[in-house]
Amino acid sequence: MRFAEPVRHWLRAQMSSREIDALDPATLAQLARDNGVTEVDFHDLATRQDTNVELLLRQLAQAGINPEQLVHTNASVMRDMELICSGCSVARRCRRALDRQGAAPHYAQYCPNAHTIDALRAGSSQFC
Repeated sequence: MRFAEPVRHWLRAQMSSREIDALDPATLAQLARDNGVTEVDFHDLATRQDTNVELLLRQLAQAGINPEQLVHTNASVMRDMELICSGCSVARRCRRALDRQGAAPHYAQYCPNAHTIDALRAGSSQFC
């Protein structure tokens, strides 16, 4: 059953890619603006097989930050963190650390969002 999941992700990404590629430039630009990202980032995010957002949610929760509350209080910070996670090159390490429940004290060693997570944990007013 584990083999089927990556295949499903790949198929969804292929379908999304065709759908995004079929959009006229004005619609693509509007969708990107509506989501607060560039057209290139929008295309990349919409067609990516795994955005690592699940890892971000787990990391935030383990750091004592409520992701749902963050979305409501500062959606732009959450969106930026999601963009960073979507392009993360150490997602496997993050997943392993989270699975071991030992990521919270060690995320600063590898997480590109570490500074933001630290600031959120400290209650930095720059994010409010």
